[in-house]
Amino acid sequence: MTEAVEVRHLRYFLAVAQTENFTRAAERLQISQPSISQQITQLERLLGTPLFRRIGKRVFLTEAGVAFRARAEMVLRKLEEACSSVNDVGTLLSGRVDIGVIPALHVPWIPAVLESLARDFPGLTVGVHEAASSDVESEIEAGRVDLGFGLMTRASPSIRYERLASEPFSLIVPAKGRFGKSTRIALREIQNERLVLLPQSFDMRGAADAMLMQAGVHPRIAFEIDSIDSTLAAVARTGMPTLLPAMVLRGRSFSHLRAIPIRDRTRRMEFGILWPAAAAPDPAALEVAKALKGLIKTLI
Repeated sequence: MTEAVEVRHLRYFLAVAQTENFTRAAERLQISQPSISQQITQLERLLGTPLFRRIGKRVFLTEAGVAFRARAEMVLRKLEEACSSVNDVGTLLSGRVDIGVIPALHVPWIPAVLESLARDFPGLTVGVHEAASSDVESEIEAGRVDLGFGLMTRASPSIRYERLASEPFSLIVPAKGRFGKSTRIALREIQNERLVLLPQSFDMRGAADAMLMQAGVHPRIAFEIDSIDSTLAAVARTGMPTLLPAMVLRGRSFSHLRAIPIRDRTRRMEFGILWPAAAAPDPAALEVAKALKGLIKTLI
């Protein structure tokens, strides 16, 4: 019947073993002396052997009691360690959180978020995984990342989308190039212009193509590059424009590039946090989101 032994039995037993007196043990535990005597009697009955020899007001461990004490102390120590580890995660003294992030948001958002977490939660391990928007959603659905920073596609019923920011497309150009001195530009001005764009597998490229189609504009695609940084570097080197939200320039060392607003009424790209819809976020993921929201406030 050892399965009926409870943690309280162990605590009461160790208090009596340490004080060698039922009354002092009861005072330490702040319970009545008859209660602790009853619990020890119950424990001895469950184990099928006496644990104490009673001589006057003092009690001494039997041989079985000595053996049981060592194991009881170990069990309680392990229990306290387990509770402490849970508390550490809850208070973010330790633990891990994995973030999926689309390329457009990696540099503008991630370093500042990590700076905040490194300062406030030095025991927290953060894994950052860059992927296309659909892949970030797949990773969240599969439980391989805890949250995502990405586009608000609202394509998956398994994901809760929390919008934090939105931006229209801009024409990103070299400051000393053909469009560098413009304050605004109409899409018709880039008709037949050679552009550097992301590949068609990117959701951002799909949105740019839809915008151009709606405007009836047909630029020439010179290069398709599956990296934001390489796309911007190509713009700087070749002088060819690209179409991306202006936020991609934040945090990147492309001071010689400018984001020119577009006159046409265009779709705004919505960005934010992607959460698993079926599970409550753990404390670490909530702190990551809090750090991101603090960053967004400084950018608005």
